[in-house]
Amino acid sequence: MKLKHLVAVLLAGLAAPLVHAEVTVGGSIEADILFHDSSAEGYKGEVELDVEPRLYFTGADKLDNGSEVVWKIWTGAENYRSDADAGSSVNTMGSGRTWGNREAWGGWRGDWGQLQFGKSFSPIYNRLDGTYALDGSGQYIDDPGLIYYNPTNSITYYSPSLAGFTIAGQYSFRDQDNQSEGQSHSYTAEVLLGYEAQAFRLDLGYEESRPETSGTSGVQLANTDGKKDKFAFGAGRVKFGDFDLAAGYRWWKQEAQGEGVVTVVDGGSEQSNAFLQALYTFGKNRLGFTYSYFWDAKDEGGNKIDDSASNAFAARWTYALSKQTSGYADLHYTINERYGAVGADGPGNPSYTNDADTYRVLFGTYTDF
Repeated sequence: MKLKHLVAVLLAGLAAPLVHAEVTVGGSIEADILFHDSSAEGYKGEVELDVEPRLYFTGADKLDNGSEVVWKIWTGAENYRSDADAGSSVNTMGSGRTWGNREAWGGWRGDWGQLQFGKSFSPIYNRLDGTYALDGSGQYIDDPGLIYYNPTNSITYYSPSLAGFTIAGQYSFRDQDNQSEGQSHSYTAEVLLGYEAQAFRLDLGYEESRPETSGTSGVQLANTDGKKDKFAFGAGRVKFGDFDLAAGYRWWKQEAQGEGVVTVVDGGSEQSNAFLQALYTFGKNRLGFTYSYFWDAKDEGGNKIDDSASNAFAARWTYALSKQTSGYADLHYTINERYGAVGADGPGNPSYTNDADTYRVLFGTYTDF
């Protein structure tokens, strides 16, 4: 009993300095089992697990002038990550299970908006992922063509809403190493414009990156020519009663194919895709369907790569098991032309996506805590 009392006293003493600070601890756990396969010759389907436990800490301290100091540390320990994953200087989505591998930033918040310094998710990625890549469609709306997700050493700004209009932007110094003489300065930058009015939303975004190295020839060399990777999108969402409809267009041109770039078609440096999405909610159920079409890609010289288009379908049934937990079952199916390279899990290995159909069946649960 004395030991327990001593521990309680110690814990109370440690917590005392936090009494006047607002600190929130939360997270999520996603646990999926899936089977994916392809009609490609020699490819054997397999069962996999996708387990994504994530934990975050956020804090805010109100200043005398009414604004706030804010911060966030967010860590994921997904089963498909390992300490051997090196990640890159711009994206750390592929980093190992390290502290703050998703976000680690501090900043200020006030009537003028929110300003963040450190490792922050891209506003464009947040918008695509949180507003449009719903019901298992992220592999076709988040990933293809997007240059970066959570760049290190970034300055990020979110404005308040003004008559429904918002603006957000991000600039990253990438690795912050001294620049080499005769080599172009490296950076990533983006801007996101949005408008929301009741059941309608519209978003436009553009991002570009000038990486340290260029790999269009298949070998990463110093980017002395200052080549850039570019991405742009436009999308909208509208709600009619129990129905939720969305559509969007995405374009990317990867002149440098530097760190963080996801190349969809082998040898392609420019491509675009469009998506349509419909959601229907009734009771504790939600049905979602997304269709995405990938047009033929272009090579470095701007020449179209014939027969490199792809069709991708995603369908999901979600059931609310509680206020915090949902269970779901979904099906992905992709149809690729001869040089198309979109797999059921997203942009895939051309060895099993070219000129082949691929599919994935998945069952899982997701819990917020």
